Amino acid sequence: MSAIDPRIVSAIQTRLKNIREWTAEAAPYATVDQRHLDSNTPERAYWHFGYETALQDILKLAGQCSSPKHRNGGTSS
Repeated sequence: MSAIDPRIVSAIQTRLKNIREWTAEAAPYATVDQRHLDSNTPERAYWHFGYETALQDILKLAGQCSSPKHRNGGTSS
């Protein structure tokens, strides 16, 4: 496994810092409530959607394409 480019690490750390600052100011209750752990709640659905988005963002930062069509040379299977 190859190491993560230090520029990508720096970009991720900056994004984390910004999100933590925003959460502390706009929604401090979110770190305590943890409603995303409750089954069948909108919070859980949004948490999963946000996590998926974050993973896609990391792949984009790393120069990868999240589309299977692009990952295997132009064909989808």
